[in-house]
Amino acid sequence: MARFLPAMTEWLAKELLEKGSVRLAALDTLGSQRNFQEVASRVSAVLGRRVITVTSSHGMTFELADEQLPDQERTAITR
Repeated sequence: MARFLPAMTEWLAKELLEKGSVRLAALDTLGSQRNFQEVASRVSAVLGRRVITVTSSHGMTFELADEQLPDQERTAITR
């Protein structure tokens, strides 16, 4: 888990900046869904924007909200 969170946070942040949304299939366990909820929370903090997550029986969808979070500076990844 120590390597998973930073690696997936960086990957998801880049994908969301490029595409606006990402869908991951086969996240069928509560543990994997919780892990990716944590990743989404970290991406939100890194980008200073909300990350919307939708979970279904087919996987998870992550979407980058249009607005910047209040009182947030953008980090180096977004410059």
